[in-house]
Amino acid sequence: IGPWIQEGFTSMSFVEELKRRNVVRVAVLYVIASWLLLQVADVGVSLLGLPDTAGKTIFLLLALGFPLALIFSWIYEMTPEGLKLEKDIDRSQSVTDQTGRKINILIIVLLVLAITGLALDRLIPETTPVDATQPADAAPETAALDPTQLAAAKFAPPVDRSVAVLPFANRSAREEDAFFVDGIHDDILTQLARIGSLTVISRTSVAKFRDTSQSMKEIGAILGVKTILEGGVQRAGDRVRINVQLIDVATDDHLWAQTYDRELTTSNIFAIQSEISTAIATALKATLSPEEAQQLASEQTEDLAALESYFLGRQALDRRTTASLTEAEQHFTRAIELDPDYALAYASLGETYFLQVYYSGLSMREAQTMAQTQLEKALAINPRLGEAYIAKAQLIDDPEEQEALYKKGIELAPGYTTGHHWYGNFLRTQGRGPKALAQLQKASRLDPLSGIVKGNTGTALESVGRFDEAREQYESVIQLDPDFAVGYLFLADLDGRVYGRLDNAVMWTRQATALDPGSPGYFASLAEWWYQLGGDAEVDQAVRRIEALEAPGQLSLQQARVALFRKLGRNEVAAAVIDAEVMLAQLPTASNALWTISLNYLGEGQVDAAVERYRSVLPALLVDADPQIDGLNFDQAIDLAYFLQQKGDRARADLLLDRSLAFIRTIQRLSVEGYGLADVLVYMMRGDRDQALVALRQAVDAGWRTDWRYMLKHHPVLAPLHDDPEYQAIVAEVEADMAAQLARVRKMEADGELAPMPL
Repeated sequence: IGPWIQEGFTSMSFVEELKRRNVVRVAVLYVIASWLLLQVADVGVSLLGLPDTAGKTIFLLLALGFPLALIFSWIYEMTPEGLKLEKDIDRSQSVTDQTGRKINILIIVLLVLAITGLALDRLIPETTPVDATQPADAAPETAALDPTQLAAAKFAPPVDRSVAVLPFANRSAREEDAFFVDGIHDDILTQLARIGSLTVISRTSVAKFRDTSQSMKEIGAILGVKTILEGGVQRAGDRVRINVQLIDVATDDHLWAQTYDRELTTSNIFAIQSEISTAIATALKATLSPEEAQQLASEQTEDLAALESYFLGRQALDRRTTASLTEAEQHFTRAIELDPDYALAYASLGETYFLQVYYSGLSMREAQTMAQTQLEKALAINPRLGEAYIAKAQLIDDPEEQEALYKKGIELAPGYTTGHHWYGNFLRTQGRGPKALAQLQKASRLDPLSGIVKGNTGTALESVGRFDEAREQYESVIQLDPDFAVGYLFLADLDGRVYGRLDNAVMWTRQATALDPGSPGYFASLAEWWYQLGGDAEVDQAVRRIEALEAPGQLSLQQARVALFRKLGRNEVAAAVIDAEVMLAQLPTASNALWTISLNYLGEGQVDAAVERYRSVLPALLVDADPQIDGLNFDQAIDLAYFLQQKGDRARADLLLDRSLAFIRTIQRLSVEGYGLADVLVYMMRGDRDQALVALRQAVDAGWRTDWRYMLKHHPVLAPLHDDPEYQAIVAEVEADMAAQLARVRKMEADGELAPMPL
């Protein structure tokens, strides 16, 4: 093309020649037309289910065509007689001006179409929720998701005013600043959880997307949100820079973005967090009450080191292991030492003490004393701290007071997952299965990838008889985190208590002990399963492991000993009574311990002492004209009725039996909170031997095996049935089943199929 370019330069300036030949107009027209074509192609590729490479190919062809179009417009001219080489046309006969006007009109038309399309895209809201389980346009994006994430996504359709705050990137030069960055992220989540009109995904779930390569649409589908906040934190000396952007999942558009560059002080950190939370609420059109606005604006501490210790404590608390809870306790204690007015640190320390009962063998009585002190301090500093009310509820014995505290805590921190989680667990123990499930499903909405929440949701499903769904929940817990020890205990309880597969229960519990060998409670469970199978040598091994882990007075050791040795002979009963006394000092309403001590009183002819022992811990059962029976006391009520019968108080005994039978008819026989053989005991104490045998047959056929060795061979209420042929046949059937399961689990041990027993 050199001769023509040279010709252009000799006759007029190059730029003027470009204009005369309409090259500039063609360039503008080509760019606008290409943009419109790409928009249409984007929609077409999605609708037709074409691969992403189709859109890229169109873009590449258009890019290659651009210089060709410019060269073509330079070389050729459109004339009334058709296309001709520009060099062959007499300039006096040229119609480039007319062609230029036509191109201008075409440019204007295309611009109008482009502007209209942009306006519609911005003004018309997205109404179709993203569903990761649907094919068509979602297929290419969800193909990379693993099955566990897809399982979570199907329970989490997007809801309005929902947001997931992804872990912030640490843009500091020092790796040790990572915990500080995570702490700021965690605090923003805590702030957002106080806004009742928002659905905010908890940290446990969003943490799984740290440094993710997945798209916003994929993450939104998994977590069930319509918006995502992402950002980064850079800490340099006495300065901190935080940049965040709120993204619409459906369109990938930025709804809001901001960068904060300020001096590193606690006041500035809390101010930034408050501004971010308020901006998100505004962007999502969430209603912010005056109380919520005040909570967002409040500072938790003025000490930066205390803030950092608190951040470290929360991260350790979430791991839920014996060692991590000890670490959390140390960090919260340090935060309080640095700032004695740090309310959240007191509340978190109280929560840590409570969790140590279940994960570290701390006695309930000791935990109540220590946690109560911390929580009262937290509420004295901040009476509107919802987290403190929820933790306090765990330490209260009165059900009505407990429920009031849960409701108040949830009202003040409606997005706090733990509130709905623990309230749901409380409702389940009260025998209010459907309401418990509703609360736990709320917790799952806020934390869809949390193992402990999914596990307790499964337990609630058990309580309403939905066992297959419960197993799905438990299996997904392990798929989400194969190293989460508690997940295996859920499966152990389901197999052992519902399906009567104690061999599987041993297998799952061994896996839990291998993952968290510092938890004595896991070994207590293992000892119980082995005992029911008849593996006495394995029982001794588990008990020795507990003794090596804790002092003789700790709760889990007493639970194991009382459960295993309370009834097999005078010497063992005497030893069990000593353990039961220690156990009651830590857990005053423990049914096994109460029964063991009171039964020993009865054997010594002291029936009044047996009844008084129950009166000391459960006075309402003996005093109230209409005693309330629930999931926490029905078994004690039936046991007490037995001693009242021995005393001759038939009226009170019958009242307790009637109330207990009415309650257990509202719950499942087989589950962690199930009633087992409670109905069999009630029928026998009422003198209805035939109905007791019918109920026993139903229980055994359904899979009941829990505590069978004591119940069928040593329980005094069932002793009159021991000579009955039908009863003997049932016992022989259970014994044969247990022998077969013991042989199977020992073979699994020999074949190396069980997780190794920690030394």
